[in-house]
Amino acid sequence: MIDKYYPYQQRYKILGGPGCGKTTKILNILANYIKGGLKPEQALLIGFARATVKTLQDRVVEQKLLTEKESESITTIHKFCKDRIGGGDVFNTDAKKSFKKKYMTDPDKWVMLDDEEYDSEDEIAALWSENQDKKLFIYYDIINKALHEYGYDKNKKYGKDELDKILNWFGESENHKYKNVHTEQLIYFYNCLKNFKSQNGMIDFDDMLIKALYPTVEFPKYEVVLVDEAQDLSKLEWEVISKIARKTRDLYLVGDDDQAIYGWKGSNVRIFQKWPCRKENVTRLERTHRLPGKIYDFAISIRDQIKTRLGNEFFCKKRIETEEEGSIDYVYGLDEIENIGPESEVIFCARAKNLCRPYAFFLKHKGLAFLEKSQSLDERGKFTSSFPDNCRKVIESWNTLQEGGSIKGKHYINMVKNIKKEFISDRKKTALTNRDTSFQELYSDELFSYEELKEKYYLNCSKEKIWHEIFWFDTQRVISHKKPKALFEDRTDFNDYLKRCWEKNPTLETKIIVSTIHGVKGMEADKVVIGVEWGYSLDAYLLGDDRKEDEELRVCYVGVTRCKNNLYLFEIPGEYKKPFPLLQDYIKSTKKEKESKVDNNFYKLIEQMQREVYENNLLPEHEK
Repeated sequence: MIDKYYPYQQRYKILGGPGCGKTTKILNILANYIKGGLKPEQALLIGFARATVKTLQDRVVEQKLLTEKESESITTIHKFCKDRIGGGDVFNTDAKKSFKKKYMTDPDKWVMLDDEEYDSEDEIAALWSENQDKKLFIYYDIINKALHEYGYDKNKKYGKDELDKILNWFGESENHKYKNVHTEQLIYFYNCLKNFKSQNGMIDFDDMLIKALYPTVEFPKYEVVLVDEAQDLSKLEWEVISKIARKTRDLYLVGDDDQAIYGWKGSNVRIFQKWPCRKENVTRLERTHRLPGKIYDFAISIRDQIKTRLGNEFFCKKRIETEEEGSIDYVYGLDEIENIGPESEVIFCARAKNLCRPYAFFLKHKGLAFLEKSQSLDERGKFTSSFPDNCRKVIESWNTLQEGGSIKGKHYINMVKNIKKEFISDRKKTALTNRDTSFQELYSDELFSYEELKEKYYLNCSKEKIWHEIFWFDTQRVISHKKPKALFEDRTDFNDYLKRCWEKNPTLETKIIVSTIHGVKGMEADKVVIGVEWGYSLDAYLLGDDRKEDEELRVCYVGVTRCKNNLYLFEIPGEYKKPFPLLQDYIKSTKKEKESKVDNNFYKLIEQMQREVYENNLLPEHEK
């Protein structure tokens, strides 16, 4: 237990399964407080992620519970802590780039005060990824997990200082990813990162939480605090919630322990499960609006394998009220899934990112745009379209000119960068896109018509041309020595894909999502395709560790429960290596049922034929 004393008046838990309306419940609670005279500054609503916070902010403004300004009181736990501690620039993406350049160099040259690339206004802390940061990510991952799993450690239980705590955690870790990490390398990285941040007055995500827990940092008093997705908080984050709660009258913890799937990031669902709360203050949302009957039954069969849970039960509204059962099928080829087109609402999900590759190739082959988590540092994990935004903007600019409108000079420059050479006269393409040799008015918000661009700025193509006749776009997702499994064979393949997407759906809007299961948590779709292959994560499930086994069961449960109608279990053709047992067992049992039905139908056909022979007196003479 984190606190010995609970001086706030009431603690509440709201438990709700997938599609049970937890977000609606949160907003209704907030609405009731506001109707009762609560001022917006007396309430705090904490979301687990920025996407969650944005959804909550949009909905409170839409329902006119809060103004746009007041909705800023809905925040992530990191933003809340950052606002409390004040001061210090954020160790953001630009800062991380600078740190990586200066790592392994003279520390006296690390100060960034004169670095023109650093944007001090960017208050979103840098994210680290194995794909982009290689071995530095492993070092950071060790530090991050140690801090989140051990917490603030004010009693020095795990070591005399932060580095001792990290080394202690590292020494006890059995994660195979860390097997090639030497203690000296980890210490060197930790000291370099710490010194870089110190010299430049910077803080990262972990610093925000730890510094907010200092005794000298005061938190405001609140009448009501609501914490969404509470099951996904780490011990360090729970300590922040505990500190907030000491000055809070009513505290609501909202979540579902059956959907706690961030243990790999240091989250600790046991704290949510054990956080003390009177029995009469526990609310269970007892019906799912999302799941049809068959998918509900399958999901419950997975959930009931979880060993440690609060016992959140709910019934299937669709089965009771509309008799909707939905469907579950298995497919060896994605072409077996019917009716997938530009208007479809589909989630393609898998346990790991590399297992999503077949989905992307399938959709590329069909000429369908889809949403996926961005790998760009600027987009920071947001869902972006496979039809890049830059390409879309160029096409929109050209359409505006075709319709007789005007575009900004900087949008024309962007067009020129992607236009085929023959459509810029006098070989001026390079000169136009170079700021030193171009017309300076083109690098402004000044508007230009098609006629002006053609007369003065070397545009040399007919208005009647379709965009794919004049533009030639580039992409980084082309097969190369370093990217042998990239999505596109070459630029021709990429531009052909863009053309086919546009021909099928000129709006380029899409509700097709390709993601890991973690990436679609909180989402739903009419059709859901989930990969049976589990990859290396299956090893954790088979270790015999109840916590890790429960985590993988919850991941499977979350994937299945995204579905509103048709669920497809996708088997990778051929010998796949590590299928998840519960998904594989379902496929095997379904196959047996289908085979049994085929056999029964065969025998029924034989019996029917025999009856017809006798009834119609068709036997040969010697058998009569």
